[in-house]
Amino acid sequence: MRTRLTITLKDSVVRRVDRYVDGSRIRNRSHAIEYLLNKSLYASQTQAVILAGGTGSGMRPYTYELPKAMLPIKQKPLLEYQIIRLRDAGVHDIILCIGDRGEEIEKYFGKGERFNVTITYCRDGEKGLGTGGALQKAKKYIGSSPFLVLYGDVYTDIDIKDLLSFHVQHGEIVTMVLKSLREVKQYGQITMRGTKVTGFGRSNLVNAGIYVCNQEVFEYMPSQEVFQFETILEDLIRKQVVDGYVYDGIWFDVGTPDEYELAIKAAT
Repeated sequence: MRTRLTITLKDSVVRRVDRYVDGSRIRNRSHAIEYLLNKSLYASQTQAVILAGGTGSGMRPYTYELPKAMLPIKQKPLLEYQIIRLRDAGVHDIILCIGDRGEEIEKYFGKGERFNVTITYCRDGEKGLGTGGALQKAKKYIGSSPFLVLYGDVYTDIDIKDLLSFHVQHGEIVTMVLKSLREVKQYGQITMRGTKVTGFGRSNLVNAGIYVCNQEVFEYMPSQEVFQFETILEDLIRKQVVDGYVYDGIWFDVGTPDEYELAIKAAT
């Protein structure tokens, strides 16, 4: 549902609004104003869930001593970059899903006061719940709709406000961030039509491990305790309720020592 409004703006403001109109992503002046309002309004009302409970087996020997999300990049833990980026975008309510050696994360970040955020911890337990099980367990702490979901081993400079604005404008249950890569063999490749994610197949787009979800996503989760979020996404993609936000900036999946080294170099 949309409501028609009539507003009066200074010519200088209109000129600045018009700079956002590109005829494709931002179609016209009205669309540009809505985009800018969404970008300004939604971040402060949005919670973020960071899934940082993985064992990091692919990053051994580094992860024998530290959780993967705590691996240092320029003397700061990988996870700190995510928290600072969320905070700078206006997202101050953060839920950290932690697992094996999660006490190291909790000891470093505490309740978040040092970073001007509020951190709530949700623990996987010893066996691990998978990305979907961890998110489902965190549901009791999630009140916002939409809310962000980020994998704790991602290093990126994505514009959180722009991502939220895109999600609100398109209105689907999930927005999946997609990264364009030259080498995609080690990743699941994603196909699109327009902004809609259509499935998995040969493509240069990969799942970036960052999502915006509406509360309805929990309606599609199974009763079982341990499962992967990606299996839910497959069902939602078949139902055509997943949009793709294509992002071309800095992004590294710190899942292997080679990717870790690249992330370190990108940060210097």
